Amino acid sequence: MLNGFSVTTALIIAVLLGVALTAYLWLVRRKQSEARAGIEALSAMRWREFSRLVIEALQPRGFVAESIEDAAERGLEADLRLNREGRLWLLSCKQGANYRITTPMVRELADGIRFHGAAGGILATPGTIEADARKAASGIELYDGNAVWTLVKPLLPPTLHNDLANQAQARTARETAIAWGAALILGFVLAAVLAALLARKPSQEPSAPAATEAAVAAPDAPAREAAAPAKSAVNGMTAPAPADPNREEFERNEVIRGVSAVPGIERVMWSTRSTLVVYLREDDGDPVNDICAVLERYETLRVSRLHLQPPAGSTRPVRFLQCRTF
Repeated sequence: MLNGFSVTTALIIAVLLGVALTAYLWLVRRKQSEARAGIEALSAMRWREFSRLVIEALQPRGFVAESIEDAAERGLEADLRLNREGRLWLLSCKQGANYRITTPMVRELADGIRFHGAAGGILATPGTIEADARKAASGIELYDGNAVWTLVKPLLPPTLHNDLANQAQARTARETAIAWGAALILGFVLAAVLAALLARKPSQEPSAPAATEAAVAAPDAPAREAAAPAKSAVNGMTAPAPADPNREEFERNEVIRGVSAVPGIERVMWSTRSTLVVYLREDDGDPVNDICAVLERYETLRVSRLHLQPPAGSTRPVRFLQCRTF
């Protein structure tokens, strides 16, 4: 049984651990969660939308690009031509969160730079650039993952920023509650071990080692029992993973393609796993019914929230709605 000294020690350990974990979660992990959600939003875009964002982000540095439509005529995800101070640069955009840039891909861009006599090249992807590929990227600027998110983040609408920030804060709040529970459990376990070690020192009897082992083992059992509800709580507060994530990703892309074909739609993207952002053209029509008809085809997506974003300068309000509720 823990005495007063051990209980005080346990509380001190728990508070120190809890404060340290809270600081880490809110100062580091929260930003990582927001960036990860932003990268997922970029990955849900079509190649043209993603490329347009990268080009707009490079404009303050003096880069001027040909139209993406002209580039698309040369082939899917063809290198884009940029002009900076009268010199040619090549931009290669690779779309997809799981996209991995390998050394041959970087060398292919380098060959294109030499062939066209360009001053340099830029490669951007929401995915990952392998370490060996970075070594081969002489004269090429590389943006992947967090770097590409930092590059295009200022260009995204404030509503999307707020949505991502709120999502990251909610997740961090859940993780903080779990962290404090774990810190409290660990504090009492360490205090029990310390109490057992202190109780062992005055005794020189042969049975002392056995008594110490029992004292150490006893706190471990309730710790494991207490850890099980904590783990269960984590599972209860996060949505269960879909049975077939590949199928879900396929359906999300199908929704983007279907909604993009609706008249009056400029572009479409998933800002979060539950929010579909639809950018509207200036049009008197209301595409909601057509959008809902596309969502109705997919059971897991039909209750998604719609964010209807009017064009810049429009007097139409931003709208949030659901085609169906649970």
